[in-house]
Amino acid sequence: MNGRRCSLALCLLSYLLSSAGRAETYSTLPPPPSPNAPGASQQYMLGLVINEQDNGQVVPVEFRDNHYYLRAGDLQRAGIPSALITSSMMDVSAMPQVKADYDQARQRLLLTVPPGWLPRQKLNNEERNGPRFPGRTSTGALFNYDLYTSRTSASGSRLSAFNEFRLFGTLGQFSSNGVWQQQLSGQTAGSQNEGYLRYDTYWSNQDETRSLSWRVGDLITDSLAWSSSVRLGGIQIARDFSVRPDLVTYPLPSFSGQAAVPSTVDLFVNGYKNSSNDVQPGPWSMTNMPFVNGAGEAVVVTTDAAGRRVSTTMPFYVSSSLLKPGLSDFSFSAGALRNNYGIKSFDYGSAAASGSWRYGLTDWLTLESHAEGADALALGGAGGQVRLGSLGVVNAALAQSQMSGEHGNQYSWGYQYSNSRFNIGTQHIIRSAGFSNLALYGDRNSGLAGTEYTLSRRSAQYSASVSLDRFGSLGAAFIDIVSGSGDRTQLWNLSWSKNIWGNSSLYVSASRDQRQGDWTGTISLVIPFSERGNASLSLDRDQQGTTSQRVTVSRSMPTDGGLAYDASWANQSSGGDYKQASLSWRNQKIETSAGFYGDGDYTTEWADVSGSLVLMDGSYFAANEVNDAFVVVKTDYPNINVRYENQLMGKTDAGGHLLVPGISSYYPAKYDIDTLDLPADMTTSSVEQRFAVKRNSGYLLHFPIEPLRAASVILHDQNGEPLPVSTQIIRAGAATTYVGWDGIVWMENLAAVNLFRAETPDGRHCEAKLDVPGGRPTSLQTYGPLTCALSAASGTSP
Repeated sequence: MNGRRCSLALCLLSYLLSSAGRAETYSTLPPPPSPNAPGASQQYMLGLVINEQDNGQVVPVEFRDNHYYLRAGDLQRAGIPSALITSSMMDVSAMPQVKADYDQARQRLLLTVPPGWLPRQKLNNEERNGPRFPGRTSTGALFNYDLYTSRTSASGSRLSAFNEFRLFGTLGQFSSNGVWQQQLSGQTAGSQNEGYLRYDTYWSNQDETRSLSWRVGDLITDSLAWSSSVRLGGIQIARDFSVRPDLVTYPLPSFSGQAAVPSTVDLFVNGYKNSSNDVQPGPWSMTNMPFVNGAGEAVVVTTDAAGRRVSTTMPFYVSSSLLKPGLSDFSFSAGALRNNYGIKSFDYGSAAASGSWRYGLTDWLTLESHAEGADALALGGAGGQVRLGSLGVVNAALAQSQMSGEHGNQYSWGYQYSNSRFNIGTQHIIRSAGFSNLALYGDRNSGLAGTEYTLSRRSAQYSASVSLDRFGSLGAAFIDIVSGSGDRTQLWNLSWSKNIWGNSSLYVSASRDQRQGDWTGTISLVIPFSERGNASLSLDRDQQGTTSQRVTVSRSMPTDGGLAYDASWANQSSGGDYKQASLSWRNQKIETSAGFYGDGDYTTEWADVSGSLVLMDGSYFAANEVNDAFVVVKTDYPNINVRYENQLMGKTDAGGHLLVPGISSYYPAKYDIDTLDLPADMTTSSVEQRFAVKRNSGYLLHFPIEPLRAASVILHDQNGEPLPVSTQIIRAGAATTYVGWDGIVWMENLAAVNLFRAETPDGRHCEAKLDVPGGRPTSLQTYGPLTCALSAASGTSP
């Protein structure tokens, strides 16, 4: 008995030792060859890990003389630069600054290389802006109108009607506007301008791909900070970044670094977290800054997988007045000078041309140039804007002119700086007596007697503002201008504002004319008493030293229409009390208002009606005045709720239309309809769309609501048994559907006669047809059972 126990123990011990030996052998497979075997070479398929980043790449690895050899192509695909790979088989153990380790347990080859060898990763903000939405347009017409009438006891009554007519489509936009005026009573006809006065007529179009716009007709020339604009009748071509809101035209700061292992990079701007990005081993650069202006501080925090954290703080300065490197901005206009604008409808003078060009040379330097020309005028100038690190932006320019043999020059310079707490700015212009430009040239040739336009000889502007936190905000400005005749104007302005309790605010301002020695001032207290209503109390002092106390009560117009009012009373130290009141009402089709203002001796009563008429899709629509773009939603079904950017805009009319005015052009907005109240037999293929509309245009947005034309159909075979589950139902022009339990299948887009083919999972098939009375199934109708005689499966006997 004892002997047998000892034999059992020995056997157990022997088995355990044997198992341990096998376990040790298995755990080391496949082992590298022994270093004591010189010249031995073995090849393994191992996972390749670079700086702890496993991309799932399995490559052949040759172990020879205690060194690891990898193919050149495998190293290139892993990100190792081609310049460091000198042969078809690279000994990675012998490469400088490279460490190779064999992960025996997980069958991987671990390589540690300098982070600078790995591909650079760029973290930018292009994806954050989302996809680009090109502007859309449909063919249509628009008529804006604004009727205004006024009556005073001294001058009688007068009527004016502003109007704008607009045509738009794929060829661009045509617009013409003006005003018709008529004296109704009081002053004799002709005492003021009467009849129709045209303002502007033009055709325009845009190329979004190249960010260009064209305009033919009446136009205003573009200008720089140190040049002037004039009105021309002619042609204009210009860079137009407003058609591409997805583009950022000014340089944003970028940050770069290197990650030795997979890490997370967090960006904090002015104390707020802006983004978080996962980076792989290697160098990286980040340009996904928020769209900010002015000075700030960015903190970049890098955290690796082990929790080690490195924080770097960097100041920056962003200015939207600069251009990105390589980006250009230009405008060129040519035509005839528009004289006496707002006085005469057609008064064009001498031929003239004007052009401006800006180019971003570097992140910190933007070059500028400008030129103007006419029959007896030539002007040219150049300048630039320079960012001084994080200290702000300076600008300077020099321009020279010659008009009728007289030469002149203009010097300008300035400086701007802003941050989250304060900003300062200054701008100076000095002109010689002989300096001229198109504005002066056009005035001297306009033929309008009584006034003559002159350029100032010197101007200086200084401004500053600072946030005092709980003590409010303080602002100051100084203007110093010397006119062409030598008169000098010096004005000081100080202002202070503060929220005092709730949403109430206090505002104080004072202005002083340094040359005259007098000053004006205002103290105003605004107290809200409802969501849209507020009351204000103010004390004013004018240049003559008289004071007035004013009380105002007002209510703003709701966005979806309704009532608004404004009433005020002022106790004046000279003259009678001043009174003013107005009442406005607006719905989706029109806006009206009426009121009065004046003192006891002179009172004006007025009334106004404004809106627009739109012709599109063969129908007329009335709406509030459309200043830019609009959308006509078409559903082919009445009383459907339409939302714009999740805001309810109204219900479709009896024809299934709703006009959405007041759309910002090129803004990718979301439009959706509410189909919860639709009958069960009506359906739509889409309930939400996102797109942008071109400038001064309209778009017909179609949400087709149609009869469902679908029904459940019961299908049986020739034996009266339901067709098998998963039998395919194939119809021409329709998606394949499948039979469910009890032979029931759902069919859509049904016609009066519907032919179909059934194919069972075991290969049998049949053909049949469904006849729908009237071509439209009854709501929630079930048809059948229909008999579809199945044929034998191919390869089997019947």
